[in-house]
Amino acid sequence: MNKKMLIAGLFALFASTSALASTWYVNVDTSSLAGQTGWLDFQFNPGDVTAPSATATVAAFATSGGTLLPSATPTGDVSGSLNSAMTLGNSQYFNDLLQAFTFGTKLSFSINLDLPHPSLDPAAPGTAFGLSFYDTAYNSLLADPDWGAALVMNLKGDGATEVLAKSAPVSLSATAPTSVPLPGALGLLFAGISMLAGLARTRFYRG
Repeated sequence: MNKKMLIAGLFALFASTSALASTWYVNVDTSSLAGQTGWLDFQFNPGDVTAPSATATVAAFATSGGTLLPSATPTGDVSGSLNSAMTLGNSQYFNDLLQAFTFGTKLSFSINLDLPHPSLDPAAPGTAFGLSFYDTAYNSLLADPDWGAALVMNLKGDGATEVLAKSAPVSLSATAPTSVPLPGALGLLFAGISMLAGLARTRFYRG
């Protein structure tokens, strides 16, 4: 068996049966809104019905001087709450949590973007995570002028993440995406590696 073909086949298998996850940390300076009551709006919407299944989990929500109010309206594929962890799926076209909030001087949270079965096609439709701030009359606050949201991140169908919009008070940091093989893929991967051991003396070359 051609060694290069075997390696390529193993990595193609590994890529098609891996889950991609990345965690982003969001900090927002809301000092200009301190004391004002309004809404936090979290969305996670697929670009198309064929977008690979994905989730966005918001956790570790914290605020300095702000208060989460009792009113929260989930729409679509939403579970949990900002008091612990809230997960948005992309099984429907519109997935949204509208959370009543009294703004303090800042807020922060983590977002874990999880794509269990990334597509091998880089052109596959993705799913966009959006964060918006509104006053009580649903007028936009702290919005990127082109997108109307404070933050828009696109989880592409192949697992890559791109930041499409970010207004000035929002800062982002991220851990590198990690690829975790699903259980069924591990045995196949290790079996393939064992096969490669017999070819260890074969000259290695790029190409």
